[in-house]
Amino acid sequence: MRKRPTIAAIAGLALAGAALTGAASAETVTATGTLQMKDAYGTEQAWGRSLVLPRAGKVVRVMDATYGFSILNAEGESVGDFLLPQQALGLELAAGEYSLRPYVCAKHRHHHVELTVEY
Repeated sequence: MRKRPTIAAIAGLALAGAALTGAASAETVTATGTLQMKDAYGTEQAWGRSLVLPRAGKVVRVMDATYGFSILNAEGESVGDFLLPQQALGLELAAGEYSLRPYVCAKHRHHHVELTVEY
């Protein structure tokens, strides 16, 4: 004769499964960078949302960046320069804070980049 599992045993298995599922899922964070240059005045304006990684991660998506972009660390040093946005896919970044700086062309002086990292 087979024993039927108790409600407590079933609940324990469900909780263990949920914990394993949660541990396996990765989180993502998205950063943006925009650069606008005004040649008539010799000025530029840059803005965006920083990329803050609590632990190491990998680039999984890049949007826009028609003319390429750079990823800069907290000290303003380049950790990656890309002429084609898809070249950044798979790049591994250490934990820390980064900013994005899109490249602009001679004709179109206002460009944007959006980058998503999974960690």
